[in-house]
Amino acid sequence: MSTRCQIKITYLKREVLLYHHWDGYPEGVGLDLIKRQKHLKTWDGNILVDELINNKHKDDGYEIAFQVHTDLDYWYEVDCNRKTIRCWKVKGYLLSDHAEVEKGEEVPLQ
Repeated sequence: MSTRCQIKITYLKREVLLYHHWDGYPEGVGLDLIKRQKHLKTWDGNILVDELINNKHKDDGYEIAFQVHTDLDYWYEVDCNRKTIRCWKVKGYLLSDHAEVEKGEEVPLQ
């Protein structure tokens, strides 16, 4: 079974939403986000998004999302303005004109 997650990357006044279908748990995607940010040595959101979606590493699985998926296990927020990466276990969804994630417990990242 896949462990799905979504990543919201905020930088300047922009937000980019990414989706990852497998390994979305903190030891998978969470650790990957931390390692890549440290490797890039910058909190520039344009560079991070480019790194994640342009398949520089074969079969990464990151893709641009145009809406919130309703089958998520984890929700990540990478705030390049505040230089933070946070993760939540998804509790549920608030369905209105568009789906919104109802965050459960925040999961600490190493």
